[in-house]
Amino acid sequence: MKYIVLLLIIVTGGYFYPQIIESTGGPCQALEAKIVNEVRGEDQNAGLIAGLVSGVSNGELGKQLAEREYPDMPVSLACVRGYYTIDPREIR
Repeated sequence: MKYIVLLLIIVTGGYFYPQIIESTGGPCQALEAKIVNEVRGEDQNAGLIAGLVSGVSNGELGKQLAEREYPDMPVSLACVRGYYTIDPREIR
């Protein structure tokens, strides 16, 4: 029983970690914030545009990206998986 509780704590922590670290309200918003932060650090002009898009989209950009990369998963889980596995430098 204690292993099930430990596993539940680890899975829950893994799900909510991106939201807490990126200070967002959901996993798709966290994925989007990670991408925007990476782009903003590389190119100021692209970062400005990405920042404007992320301010308006409210996680929609992250949702579309996660759905494209992982079409067979539920959207929120795909966003969490994308947060951990998608390399923002490969997105163009």
